Amino acid sequence: MTEDNNRGNRSVRVALDVLEALSQLQPIGLSELTRQVRLPKSTVQRALATLADAGWIESDSAGRWVVGTRAFIVGSTVGERGGLRQAALPHMNALAADVGETIHLMVLDGEQVVLIERIDSRHALRAFSPLGSQAPLHASSNGKAFLASLPAEDVERYLSHSLSPTTSRSITKPDTLRKELERVRARGYAVSDEELMDGVVSVAAAIHPPGPRPAASLSISAPASRMPARLRTAYGEKVRATADAIAASLPRVGL
Repeated sequence: MTEDNNRGNRSVRVALDVLEALSQLQPIGLSELTRQVRLPKSTVQRALATLADAGWIESDSAGRWVVGTRAFIVGSTVGERGGLRQAALPHMNALAADVGETIHLMVLDGEQVVLIERIDSRHALRAFSPLGSQAPLHASSNGKAFLASLPAEDVERYLSHSLSPTTSRSITKPDTLRKELERVRARGYAVSDEELMDGVVSVAAAIHPPGPRPAASLSISAPASRMPARLRTAYGEKVRATADAIAASLPRVGL
């Protein structure tokens, strides 16, 4: 391999590292991004310029960097693999019409879940996350629904890392999370009680097509005032039934 090829490969690797860090931390400025990726500022600047020219990233009004439309289009294509979104959307619309709250469809990406489809609540005050948003497995209902469905070795691998809080209610102790996952398995759905975002409650269930692992997870999210404890069981059962209906339709669209 020539020196030019080596240099080109390094540039691609740096650009991918910068894009991945930016997607997790957006919006983010140059200085903070440089600290996160631990590269010289000039190297990060060149990578940002290359990604921006190609449409992968863009800057906001404050001069911070965010993921651009090209990255979202590619991500949506991946998310649509096997007809997942095509199969899920009719069921998501029906669930949204039933409960009147925001419905999220998320897939697993490493140790986080990523939002690939959303049906917004009809209420002016509603939970909102942009498509492409990521959430940690231990703090989100979608993430806990996934964790409860994964093989034990995958769960223990996740628990071997630090569980960083996103709110004061986040579960950060492995033993506490293990017990929570047992409850998720027993009832068939997960609850995040202001654990991911202050003031937001959600319930989620894994979507299980034929095979050993879930394909996605589905959730209902709402302000805590509209999802008190007395409603969570009913909404949990609804989201579980909807997730099962989506899973049943997946073989017909080729997942």
